[in-house]
Amino acid sequence: MEDAVRIAQDFLDRQGEATMSGDLEATLGWCNIPCTLENSQGHTVARTEAEMRAICKMFIDTLKAKRLTHMVRHCVEAMFTDKDTICAAYETRYIKERHQLAEDSYAGFVVLRRGDDRWKISNMQFAGDNDSPVDITLRDWARDRVNA
Repeated sequence: MEDAVRIAQDFLDRQGEATMSGDLEATLGWCNIPCTLENSQGHTVARTEAEMRAICKMFIDTLKAKRLTHMVRHCVEAMFTDKDTICAAYETRYIKERHQLAEDSYAGFVVLRRGDDRWKISNMQFAGDNDSPVDITLRDWARDRVNA
């Protein structure tokens, strides 16, 4: 049987690299539709590619605005729930200007589903503070949806 921790870490590294490089298309390639994103303020479900694209773009823009240069994620634990689904707990830390720790690390949880060519996010949960890039993105996305 494949190693769930190895697969999850590889996913976190590759998806993180695509996001930090600002490659929106590559970032989208790691996401299932629908995709559920959750934090302490609630949850968001991207039901269309256009919604997921907007969320990913907002997240990438937030990372750039904060001048973050690296996202380091470490898979703490992972397990298969069936042959095509992995649940994984991980930690995220951001680095600014290539050497300075930008903020406290935060915990995350991801459900990955095997696609035709790769594993993809179906659900992500984040336990960051209100100033973390993901919390800013999800808060602003929810605000923009209400005001639209």
